Amino acid sequence: MLDRDVEIKSDALKGFLVGVGVCGGIAALESVRIIRELRRYGATVRVSITPSVRLFMTPLGLEWASGHPVIEAAEANVDHLESYDGVLVVPATLNTISKISSAICDNPVTLLVASQLGRKKPVAIVPTMNVALSEHPMLRQHQGTLVSWGVDWIEPALEEGRWKIPDAVELVASVIKNWKVR
Repeated sequence: MLDRDVEIKSDALKGFLVGVGVCGGIAALESVRIIRELRRYGATVRVSITPSVRLFMTPLGLEWASGHPVIEAAEANVDHLESYDGVLVVPATLNTISKISSAICDNPVTLLVASQLGRKKPVAIVPTMNVALSEHPMLRQHQGTLVSWGVDWIEPALEEGRWKIPDAVELVASVIKNWKVR
């Protein structure tokens, strides 16, 4: 087994091309586990990042986790606009959630989500932030907009006064369940 390989648990996502959008925040480090877990279920994963991810980690870890180069900017080959079987934004910051619900497409993650919403493909968002940010009056309005568009809003775990990413195994199981139903 090569270093990038994963042990396959199931073929539940075999043949699925999954776009993972990673936003800046310390929770970005957790996305490596989630990407690897998606691959354990057979998914091919392509990662797009917001510019602020580089404040917390380099794209190298995400490339290692996915086995593919990371999309860091809008590119001429428009890989970020490719038709994915599903898109998971994890972690999703208040900034990115606000941009997505306002159709602001100024980075690879917001472009990825906008293109998938236009194709009516499944999109799931996992918000992570300080609880003070989670109480911003516009957040629930943005959430309502996204849910009305068919976006799966995956509730975060509340721990240490922060919205955190749920356990990777449970999160991927939820994504599989929601995407298989469609």
